[in-house]
Amino acid sequence: MKPRMIFHVPYPLDPTSTSASGIRPVRMRRAFEEIGYEVVEVSGTAQRRRRAIRDVKRRIRAGERFELVYSEASTKPTAMTEAHSLPTHPFLDLNFLSFCTKRDIPVGVFYRDIYWNEAAYLERVNRIVAVATRSLYRWDLLRYRSAVQRIFVPSMTMAGVMPHTRIEQCVPLPPGSDIVETPEPGNRATMFYVGALGSYYRLHEAVRAFAGTPGSLLTICTRAPLWEAERAGYEPLLDAERTRIVHASGPELEPYYAESALGSLFMEPIAYREFAAPMKLYEYLGHGRPIVATEGSLAAEFVAEHGIGWVLPYRAEALGALLERLREQPGEYAAVRDRVLDVREEHTWEARARQAATALGATLPAA
Repeated sequence: MKPRMIFHVPYPLDPTSTSASGIRPVRMRRAFEEIGYEVVEVSGTAQRRRRAIRDVKRRIRAGERFELVYSEASTKPTAMTEAHSLPTHPFLDLNFLSFCTKRDIPVGVFYRDIYWNEAAYLERVNRIVAVATRSLYRWDLLRYRSAVQRIFVPSMTMAGVMPHTRIEQCVPLPPGSDIVETPEPGNRATMFYVGALGSYYRLHEAVRAFAGTPGSLLTICTRAPLWEAERAGYEPLLDAERTRIVHASGPELEPYYAESALGSLFMEPIAYREFAAPMKLYEYLGHGRPIVATEGSLAAEFVAEHGIGWVLPYRAEALGALLERLREQPGEYAAVRDRVLDVREEHTWEARARQAATALGATLPAA
């Protein structure tokens, strides 16, 4: 018989989501099944979750064994996850996690972000709304102190600045990736960036570097509205033959991965990236692409520690010099790519599911 677990999220799962916050819970749920757990899901609207919680509680009281509860918090406060964002069911989910803990089922929750604790949050959100939502975010963290055994975080650096959090509760659980067999590129002076643009994601020095490097190609894949909002700042810098802008998602990305030698995390440094573990890092890794990261970021530390790319200052000259060197010295690129192909096996979604179960002291399914 398969070991049984509970997978909880205080919102509906969306298998079609293209955002990191939507992709992760769907892939983690699937990963627990793929490593051998029977997964009992608690998700959906509050009404649907209430019914599922009532059923699971009945089964627990009847003596049914569950090895663990794995939950993923919303980017909203838990009390505000309904479509209307009103706190109509403020205790439903945290009380359920607390119930499981009191029944000696190990409970872990993944907490994605603390952008709400930054000063910039008050600038982006109406101040009255921000005060209310911040109170609810803090309430979640206070409840986790007793309601869960482990708080999974993208990085321990983030754990160190989370309010009301006992650091000993926290365990790093960054994103994972699917392994995609991608052919070796013909041109090593090619780089792919997929993600947002804006004040948090500034790529101007990358565009300058490619404009000054003959025979190179930078592909920037972002949503059309984001490009339209930012294009005035980029068009004077780019060479149309060396930087292309595309709009794609899901399987549509694969041709661009195939054509590019490098994955880009070469962005203007900001404090947020000192603790952020971007999903695109692991997607590049899963596609077998060495990564170029800006120094001073958590991603750069990961790249350097594992030898899976290059860490550079955020200057066009530094990136341009790397592109020229890789083109002239194919052995350097080949050695790093071989390392990427080895390391990526340790960072799949299935590996993350096993890490979560192990951190909770749960019985792992037989191999």
